[in-house]
Order: sequence, then structure tokens, then C-alpha cells
Amino acid sequence: MKTLLRHLAGFLFFSLLFPAPSLPARAEIVAAAASLQPAMEKAIPRFNSEHGTDLQGVYGASGNLARQIESGAPFGLFLSADEKWARYALEKGLLDGDPLPFVKMPLVLWRMGSDAPSLDLLGSDGLKVAIANPETAPFGRMAKEYLQGKGFFEKIEKSGRLILGGDVLKTALAAQSGGADLTVIPLSVALRLEGGKWTELDTPPQVLFGGLVKGKKTAHLEAFWDFLRSPGAEPVMKEFGFIPVDR
Repeated sequence: MKTLLRHLAGFLFFSLLFPAPSLPARAEIVAAAASLQPAMEKAIPRFNSEHGTDLQGVYGASGNLARQIESGAPFGLFLSADEKWARYALEKGLLDGDPLPFVKMPLVLWRMGSDAPSLDLLGSDGLKVAIANPETAPFGRMAKEYLQGKGFFEKIEKSGRLILGGDVLKTALAAQSGGADLTVIPLSVALRLEGGKWTELDTPPQVLFGGLVKGKKTAHLEAFWDFLRSPGAEPVMKEFGFIPVDR
């Protein structure tokens, strides 16, 4: 809990600087979707230690990060929670080549308590359900589409029981703090939450995409991007629930 709050506070501070974050001009920065934060906070320091680099990570909703890159933020590697926002960056002329898939991530239902939540709870009256903002957070959009497909979304929304978070970390904190009874979030975030249980949803995992940013990429960031798409990164990524993609 304390760790998540600290990370959230750091992101909130950063988001106040939107659309042009005030970061060191020569910093080598990985801009990653919030769902990747647990894994990146282990992968980046390990890479730095092994290669003598000083890469830094910035985290948030993929849509917000893409727009910050468009506004000139000094991010050299963009890791999006879906293909849509990676393609957005490409179409704006911001990426150095086509974005590439590198991992997949399951979607889960999480709640406080000692028992894993039944999917039937999504149809229960009176329970508040938190998802990330579908407009900017790919896992929020995925959650909305899942709830729509099961016939739950309209009922939850119309009854005023839908809670929207800015990204998946804020969404998770809303549920953990009692602001919602249930939350639909990526497994990587659910694994970080204390005091609750999760159930994987019956929908294909989300494929995450990344790409180097024109004019901001460096040799170190290129090496890190190569590492993330190599078998060497799989142990770290699997630790946080990520699934390798076919290469």
C-alpha cells in the first residue's frame, strides 16, 4: 500500500507538468503504461546496474503519455498498453519505425477480502465497480468492452455505480481504499495490491506495444528496448504476470 501510494504521488506530481514535463534535457526516459510500472521498477534498475546506464521511468495512462510525447516531453522509449496509442504516436510522426508487440497481460476482477471474487458479482445490485478511464487507459477500454460484452456495463453506469480512475494504479487504489467494491484491472497491478484476491476474466490478454521516439532515443534506450523483447527479460516480466509474445 505504501509503495503504491508513493508511486501514485510521484505520478500525480509529474502529471501537473503536462503537457511538457520539466525533466532533465539529457535524461534517458522510458515512458511506460501504468500497468507496466511494477515490472519496469525492477527491470530498469537491473538493466542500469548491469550496463552502467541511468535510465529512468515515467508512468501513466498510455493516451496521456502519447500526448505528452506529442507535446515535446523528453521520452525516448514509449511502452503503450495497447497498439492504438502506439499507432497514434507513429501516425503523428513521433516513432522511429513501426511499434512492436513485446508482452501480453491478462485482465482480472479484484476485490478486498480473502476469497477470490466470482464473476457473478459484476451483476450484483449495489456494488461499485472501478475501471480506468477508457478514453486514455487501454485497460480501462478493455474493461469497458468486457463489461459491455457481458451485459453489465449499462446497468452499472446507469445506476451510478461506475467509478473511473485516471489510470490502472489510481483505479486499483480506489478499490483498495474502499472507494469501490470491485475493480477490473490488469494482473500486474492486482499482484501489487494487498488485502484482496483476484479472478482472471474470460477474455484474451491485452497485447502491449512499444517503440523508440524520434529525436529522443539513445543507444542505451535502444539496448533496453532490445532487452525487453529478448528471452532475457522474460523472468522479470513473468514475475509480474506478463506473457511473452511470439517472436
